[in-house]
Amino acid sequence: MDVRESLMVLSKAREFSDTGQHAAVVDYLAGLPPNEITRSPTLALLYGIAQARIGRHAEGQRWVDAAGKQAQERGDRAVEARALNVQGAIALEAGRVDEAAGCFSRALEAARREGDHGTVGRCSNNLGIVANLRGDHGRAIGSYTMAMAAFEQAGLSRGISEARHNLGITYRDQGDLGAALAAAEGAVEEADAAGDRALGAQTRAGRAEIRVLAGEPVVGRREAERALATHRELGDVVGEAEALRVLALALQAMGENAEAEDTLRQVIERAEAQGRPLLAAQARRDLAQLLRRLGRAAEAKDLALTARAQFSQLGAEAEVRKLDLLI
Repeated sequence: MDVRESLMVLSKAREFSDTGQHAAVVDYLAGLPPNEITRSPTLALLYGIAQARIGRHAEGQRWVDAAGKQAQERGDRAVEARALNVQGAIALEAGRVDEAAGCFSRALEAARREGDHGTVGRCSNNLGIVANLRGDHGRAIGSYTMAMAAFEQAGLSRGISEARHNLGITYRDQGDLGAALAAAEGAVEEADAAGDRALGAQTRAGRAEIRVLAGEPVVGRREAERALATHRELGDVVGEAEALRVLALALQAMGENAEAEDTLRQVIERAEAQGRPLLAAQARRDLAQLLRRLGRAAEAKDLALTARAQFSQLGAEAEVRKLDLLI
């Protein structure tokens, strides 16, 4: 391809990526010779992100590594830092939390040196996810606040939405459902403003879970089903599995226990197939709680013990303590 064609391809891939159409990115770039993709570190990075987002973590890792190496050789520090952050995100999905935290911290330092506010925001947001997973809610809130400020400077509505979504999760985990819902509402608004349909679905699923916990399962179910439909339309299997877990919570709250159980077992199967131990642990925890209420104590205990082991490996000590009480 000549320079003009390369720029057109990069522009189209960015358009798909920025609107959450990760499957479309993969389909669009799959027909290109691999050397055409690796010639552009940014294009290779977008391809890697899209592969990981549709559940192909090994392929995503390969392309992100290639992007980082090419960026390093060219002296493109901005793309190199962003690739390092994405490497951390892939490691986090796979349950390698310490490795992920190291990637995020190194990428944050590099992005600060470059004055890259967008990557500063992404790294801070991801460090907040790690802190929340470890039960350090104060540090998580600080990281998300820092991320939102950086995204504001960069003019990235999508990033602000992601950080607000995660802030809502932290408030939810603390039991402050009012603050959680306010953050989730802001996350949905920013996602819609950014035109990112996948993120819009993700934030709606997050808001749906808060609605269920707040005693509004009918509203939560409706919103979870909307999120699920969008993820399926986009071919976003990762987001689909997350939305299914939220839908199961709504079904359980509405007394539709058989459907809730079946849905949670689907989530566990998908999470295991996708190599996502956190989602698998969350679904096992939810299913254990459901079975315990149904009087199936032995099954519930087995699931809770497996979930506890997974949470422990992830360093999620707050979840471990909750499961100790259940067990």
